[in-house]
Amino acid sequence: MAMLTRLTSSGTTTAVAPGSPKGLQRFQNYLTAFLWPGSNQKSKNQRKSSTQMDAIDCFTNDLVTRKVQKWEELRDNLMKPTTGAAVGSTGVVIESEVATTFSQNVNLMSKGMVNDLKALRSPQLGLDIRSLSQPQLDNLLMATLEIKNKLDFLYLIRQCIRCNLLPSNEVLLQCLKYLSGQRKQQQLEALAETCRQLKHPFAKIYADLAPFRALALWHNGNADVALMTLHRGYGTSLATDEGRKMIRSAFRTISEETLAQKSEAVLVSLMEVARAIHREHKDIFVVACVWKQCFVSDWFCDQKSAGELFDYYKELQELVERRASALCSSFLSRHNVDAVHRLIEVFLHHQQRLACGSCLSLLFNYQYLRKDLRACAEIVKSCSELEMPLNELQNEQFLSLFLDQSEPFETAAGGAANRTPKSFQYKF
Repeated sequence: MAMLTRLTSSGTTTAVAPGSPKGLQRFQNYLTAFLWPGSNQKSKNQRKSSTQMDAIDCFTNDLVTRKVQKWEELRDNLMKPTTGAAVGSTGVVIESEVATTFSQNVNLMSKGMVNDLKALRSPQLGLDIRSLSQPQLDNLLMATLEIKNKLDFLYLIRQCIRCNLLPSNEVLLQCLKYLSGQRKQQQLEALAETCRQLKHPFAKIYADLAPFRALALWHNGNADVALMTLHRGYGTSLATDEGRKMIRSAFRTISEETLAQKSEAVLVSLMEVARAIHREHKDIFVVACVWKQCFVSDWFCDQKSAGELFDYYKELQELVERRASALCSSFLSRHNVDAVHRLIEVFLHHQQRLACGSCLSLLFNYQYLRKDLRACAEIVKSCSELEMPLNELQNEQFLSLFLDQSEPFETAAGGAANRTPKSFQYKF
């Protein structure tokens, strides 16, 4: 019988019977290695790769587990009440006299507000605001607004609508502003109906809450309906200072956002409403808002629309002339020098010399602070040609800048009152 031999570590050969299990296994291994030389190494690499992947998975799982446990411990430490604290029916921790909550630690709610929340969430009341006094209701609404608890705030508003109960005027005004910013049109409509039923003064002052409902509609994308709502409520709102201020603020917001979004269709509708309001109520404010936004626009078509409005409305010309200094200062604060130049041209075209001189003086101060000699020289030359001379202090500032003298502005301003006026003539 044939025998298989193997080499031992001592160099001698030993015979292995082919029928033995060890001999048969070795013979199969040799045959496999001969037929597929890379299979053995490949299987070793696979086992090694599998071992490495298992180690990475274990490390990743362990890391995620530690992160989760750390966050849960931190959250429990922050939200867990100390001795004497109780948990309300809705699962919110309520503070007692000896315990403090996380909200109080960051000074978000006063002690009175916390007590009102405790009374509201007590099982005896069953979350019924009819058992609360008006100061308690005011504190609850203001507390939810301060901590931006939207869910509880909307719940309280629904309770107010259902029970026909409203907070004080100051708190109600804050609630209306918040609802309009949150685009809660349905709640605003329901509050308007509640004000009408209770004959609340806001129903007349704000024309059935027209400014707030219009802003909610505008933010929801209903531009035409929002403008229609403001148009209908404008006449009623003009009867009081509060109503006029609020509805004008709504128009100003819509006009600013219209030009910022460059919506041509909405701009056309806005100009139509502005013209209609001036025609019906002789109020130039809305037209002035549209004119200002078109005037400062970088688009030529908007600037052209502003020029047409300025040429058509005499009241607009008078209003802009009276507010020339404030308007020019507003443009310069945004470093919009081009708008100031165009405003000066408009004043010169309509022979509004006083407003033009005021703008030139403000523009000189702006360029002087920037130490722009060329711009200051052009302004002085224009003032000389238009016979609108600058004051003595500005002339001295120009000479100081021209001669490159670093005279402080305060020193020149302090001594100007004690010096006699001087006349300056420049030859350009």
